[in-house]
Amino acid sequence: MTLGRAFGSTLALLILVLLVAETTLLDLWVQDFFYASEARRWWIDKDAYWPRMIFYTGAKWAVALVGIGILMALLWSRKSPLWISYRRPLMILLLSLILVPGVISSLKNVTNVHCPWSLTRYGGALPFVPVFDAQPADFPAVRPGKCYPAGHPSGGFAFMALFFLFSTRRGQWLGLGFGISLGWIMGIYQMMKGAHFLSHVLVSMLLSWLIIQGVAWGVERGMRQATSP
Repeated sequence: MTLGRAFGSTLALLILVLLVAETTLLDLWVQDFFYASEARRWWIDKDAYWPRMIFYTGAKWAVALVGIGILMALLWSRKSPLWISYRRPLMILLLSLILVPGVISSLKNVTNVHCPWSLTRYGGALPFVPVFDAQPADFPAVRPGKCYPAGHPSGGFAFMALFFLFSTRRGQWLGLGFGISLGWIMGIYQMMKGAHFLSHVLVSMLLSWLIIQGVAWGVERGMRQATSP
């Protein structure tokens, strides 16, 4: 499948997810599973040390360290002929690790969507408002929400760019699957502590893949221009 067709398919799937999230209560039905209403607590406490250290703080540091390692590999590839063939995929991966979390975190700052833990349904003080609905006139005066799309899992989803590191179909799917799995491990952790709905993570995954495809297109175009006579 070409990048153009893959981009179109991903965009169509993103629109479908947005429509389902806006017109159904699927997010609430799924999120109810992670909330013990009688005990009024989530499966994982957001301040629990080890889960946060492993799935949040540790995951962030791991992404940063991998990014540094890729940067060093790119610098080394300029001197080693053995690494020249990896410059394109490594560049795609490095830019994806930078741009995917950066773009999605920027979107979080403007969507004004609150986390599940802030909603009355889950012991908070705010009503549930679908993403594209305007907040009601009597909506409490609080700080803008910054929970949509899911920012933390985007660091894991950025590794879907590993797809471009391999030349075989099996390798490509393994790379893509690794990024999807890592993103969902981080995303489910966030859902289990009440930080995100299912659609928040789904949208983050699909947006991440769109950004990665855009990065791949840009890198390939730039390298073709650089080598053309």
